[in-house]
Amino acid sequence: MRFPLFIRTLLLCAIIFSQAALSADDAPSATETKGDTGSAATRPAEEKQNDTAPDVITFPIPNSEGNAAPEPQIIVVPVKPSRIALLLPLKSTTFGRAADAVKEGFLAASRVPGAESPLPIEIYDSEEGSKNLLHIYNRILGDDAKIIVGPMTRSEVSTIAKSGMVTTPTLALNVPEGDNLALPALFYSLNLSQEAEARQLANIAFTRGLRRAATVTSTTALSKRIQSAFSDELLKLGATTTLEYIFNAEPKRLAEFRSALKAQQVDVVFVATDAATARKVRPYIRGNLPTYATSQVFRSKNDMALNMDLKDLQFVDMPWLITPDHAAVMVYPPPKKSLTAELQRFYALGIDAYRISQLLIKNEAPPTETLDGVSGRITLNAGHWFTRELLPATFDQTGAVKLQAP
Repeated sequence: MRFPLFIRTLLLCAIIFSQAALSADDAPSATETKGDTGSAATRPAEEKQNDTAPDVITFPIPNSEGNAAPEPQIIVVPVKPSRIALLLPLKSTTFGRAADAVKEGFLAASRVPGAESPLPIEIYDSEEGSKNLLHIYNRILGDDAKIIVGPMTRSEVSTIAKSGMVTTPTLALNVPEGDNLALPALFYSLNLSQEAEARQLANIAFTRGLRRAATVTSTTALSKRIQSAFSDELLKLGATTTLEYIFNAEPKRLAEFRSALKAQQVDVVFVATDAATARKVRPYIRGNLPTYATSQVFRSKNDMALNMDLKDLQFVDMPWLITPDHAAVMVYPPPKKSLTAELQRFYALGIDAYRISQLLIKNEAPPTETLDGVSGRITLNAGHWFTRELLPATFDQTGAVKLQAP
């Protein structure tokens, strides 16, 4: 049966609309996730090639209470910035007070206007006496230290110097044990060595034409090391030690010592002892005979009685104690709490250690210029040793301390 043309046209349109509706029902819903069957993420590869990768909108999966589950948290681990590491035996019963003085001086120098550290300072305890030193040092290396200041005891310095681990500039605050240890390329030493003071005094004596020396020692290991340093330096210069006296408090022995000084025509005496022993032996050395000692004889400018007993005794010490009113010294603040002269020296060492650490950070090559430090005039020699030239000083008849003429 044939329908009129307009009826056939209506039937054709109805068929087309019905097919379009069926196609719409087969399309993926906008709420489907990437994991739904039939989505673009799971269709065969050949079918994907004919698609235009539709946008897929995803929503959080509801939890059991009907609330949307929180989105996964991204944990960001902060990268530690480069730092200055200060490695000291802060909890040591023997060296803890000295280490604390170094720390306070170091931090005080870092806060001086114009000298503020561009890097944070992190303080580590070296656990003096334990077997953890190399582990701690390795941890500092892993913390991206730009420079390591420390350790501070002779045994710790020796351990690090021999470890083969020195890949970051390290400024040790003591000398290693033994005289022949070569320091690694990035390893430096700044110290308060009494032996270095003895060598400076030997050079002063030789420069003043003194050639025949007598030495006074006690039974301590330090006293013997100081005496040896003085005598060895004199010998290198061309002078000699003609008399070595081990201190004995018996008046008879002291009288024998006084007679020996005259008999052997000694022209200089070096007292390699502390202040208490120097005080006892001083009356047996005639007043016009030049007598030298290291900084250990100077306890305080306020100890007038002791200083008077040491009248005319010549020694060397740092500007921090001898010329505290000098402009270059007054730049740096004094300790917040009262310290003995010995601990003041460690405080000054901390100040100069900070200043040198800044030079080592800024310069690719080690600094060659002399630094007017508060612990002395500091120079770096070829062996990576920072040497300090101290100020000559003496005690007068009033017990005051004054600079000695060169």
